[in-house]
Amino acid sequence: MRPILLEIEAFGPYSDLQIIDFTMLKDVNMFLIHGPTGGGKTTILDAISYALYGDTSGNERDGESMRSHFAKQDVLTQVKLTFKIRDNTYYVHRIPGQERPKKVGEGTTYQSADAQLYKIQDNKKQLI
Repeated sequence: MRPILLEIEAFGPYSDLQIIDFTMLKDVNMFLIHGPTGGGKTTILDAISYALYGDTSGNERDGESMRSHFAKQDVLTQVKLTFKIRDNTYYVHRIPGQERPKKVGEGTTYQSADAQLYKIQDNKKQLI
């Protein structure tokens, strides 16, 4: 599996949308994720694992516990990952269960966990 694009929002320490474009690595097969302690390195791996499997790396945290404490209440926690396996390209969008503001009226409601997997062919997403 080769990651292409990772988008995480309100996930772990990241309150705002974070986009990691792995295509910048071109054909590099190994790379280093580095930074200071508490900088969110493991969260990147957790986001990839969560997108693919619905669990974080090491199964230490579930998706619901990954909601950022810094995120605004109206921002949905979500992970989107575009990746390749051999000659096939896929896109997965995963939302953990979470409280969110009601669309109508005041208060909050529970947003159930959701996941969608698409195969990308000819620049079109096909739900699988």
